Amino acid sequence: MTYYSKSECYADVFMALTTGIVEETELYLLRQYYEDTEQYECCQGLVEAYVDYKKELKDVTENKRISRD
Repeated sequence: MTYYSKSECYADVFMALTTGIVEETELYLLRQYYEDTEQYECCQGLVEAYVDYKKELKDVTENKRISRD
């Protein structure tokens, strides 16, 4: 079993979300896998990536609204 660092999992999850490879609704499957394989660092990386992804979406949405005004 290969264990990944929090930063590696963060990068993978963030990239997968931003490119559409993984949908938000599918994150629970990744989390479950990480928990089942006791990769708790990856669980934390996943959470942080999701939070940053949501912040980025909010920023993009707000910027589009501002540019239209």
